[in-house]
Amino acid sequence: MQPAVALLLCLLAADRPSARAPVPPAVRAAVPAAPAARPVAPRTGTVSGVLRHKACQSFAAGASVAVIGREALATSDAMGRFSLTLGPGTYSLVIRGPNLVADQRVDEVTVLSGHARDLGVVEVWPEERPANCGVMPSPPAEEPVVAVAPDTPSVELPGTAVAPVAPAPEQILLRGSPGTGPGQFGLQGNPARDDEDALGPTSFAVGPHGGLFVLDSLNGRVARFDGRGHFAGAFPLVKPGAEPVVEADLAVSDDGTIFIFTQGDVPALTQYDATGRILVAGALPASFKGVDFLFGRQRPIFLMQNGQAVRAELGWGGLRPEGPLPGLPLGELFTGLERVSRWRAAVKLFTADGRVRRSVQLHSLLPITGLRLVGVNRRGEMVVAVDRAEGADETAPHAEVLLLAITPQGFLTGAIAVPRGDRRFEFREFGLAPDGAVVQMQSDAAEVRFVRWVLPPPPKGSVAGEGLVKGRVLDGGRPVAGAAVTAGKARRASTCQADGTFELRLPPGSHVVSIRAPASGEAVERRVAVAAGATVDLGNVILPAAPQPPGR
Repeated sequence: MQPAVALLLCLLAADRPSARAPVPPAVRAAVPAAPAARPVAPRTGTVSGVLRHKACQSFAAGASVAVIGREALATSDAMGRFSLTLGPGTYSLVIRGPNLVADQRVDEVTVLSGHARDLGVVEVWPEERPANCGVMPSPPAEEPVVAVAPDTPSVELPGTAVAPVAPAPEQILLRGSPGTGPGQFGLQGNPARDDEDALGPTSFAVGPHGGLFVLDSLNGRVARFDGRGHFAGAFPLVKPGAEPVVEADLAVSDDGTIFIFTQGDVPALTQYDATGRILVAGALPASFKGVDFLFGRQRPIFLMQNGQAVRAELGWGGLRPEGPLPGLPLGELFTGLERVSRWRAAVKLFTADGRVRRSVQLHSLLPITGLRLVGVNRRGEMVVAVDRAEGADETAPHAEVLLLAITPQGFLTGAIAVPRGDRRFEFREFGLAPDGAVVQMQSDAAEVRFVRWVLPPPPKGSVAGEGLVKGRVLDGGRPVAGAAVTAGKARRASTCQADGTFELRLPPGSHVVSIRAPASGEAVERRVAVAAGATVDLGNVILPAAPQPPGR
């Protein structure tokens, strides 16, 4: 028998259930093993750390660690330990808790899939010295003192004249002419002449992948476009009568679900799937006036006429509301806007019970004629649109919209002046893209344009959320009156009062504060890190003893 035939017979005998003969080792090695199942890569990562009181040995137990812009929360245990599970991305953490200064932050926390990020010891400021504080050596003079205690930030808005930026051709995502065909929109009247009948698309939204959803009211449809502005289809609106829906709003969730609000005799909400098929519809209370949507949330936020909001969900059993809420959610707080005067406005942060936690003051050298909240981006910044006009009254023709990105601490991270949308009726002029850019809908008698704006850093001349440095200067236990307190880089100076106390306002950043005695000229320096809208308390600053003359 040939060797090849013998080998084949052995293999066939091994496959039969009745075969008892063992397979030779050489044959077993030749049989390939079944491929092992590939492990599924995890889609989340973890962030952990230990909260410890600043300048103490004690741990901050029972503190909450929240993620700005996400519904994620952890509580530290008795040893100050906490852990969060998050998807890939970069986050900001907010720390609150018993006997802690509110709203302490840890920024730029990067999470990778399948990785554990250990922040180590995170020092947090207590409101009062803990009983079990322990003893720690005094930090060296060169160590920064980080400002964390919130104050009332004040932002000086850039610009002394109306000068909107003209969009470059590559910024225009879409142009639509009047008509009923694909890529066209219903238009009537000329908004530039303030026609009473001027009308066009009433609302739009930016989808989860950067595509546009446009509420084309006069044509009775919702038109869809991809991220490059190409027409991707349309579906008809369900409307109560023959008249076009002119008071309506549209929002799109992260999973592509479409919510359309219509304001009529009975306000209503209709929910569509991504293909335009109606899922459910229902009536709303008369106080509702629009709908908004924040990234990462699967329920729309309804804006009410009194400035409050309701998070609601539509189902076959009707509307299930949660609220009222004092504005749009921003982590554990809620944000709202208020125009205080022609020259000043405020961005307010509320707790769930409506108490104002922080108020960011906006000061402008141009008259403020309106204020709108575009949304909250993935970094937890508030994107605000400020209408400003140059002239003797609010009907002056020269006007602009100043787009701002503001952190909850009052720091201005981006600003750009853009043209008005040139529309008579109130409508959704701006939408927030997933990457943080702002998309603007502009309209005139000839076409509708959708323009993409990226907010650059504000000019260096604008002051955003100055911090306060304070302390008390002593010499041999006695207060030093008249001591000079200066910060050379910022060109700021102050003088100690009769009780030795001083206050010095500085812009955000790292500074060297010099304190010099009025008589001896002896000086001491302290390096401080000032955060926007925060207070750095240096406590008692002891001046060095003056050198004694020789022979004494």
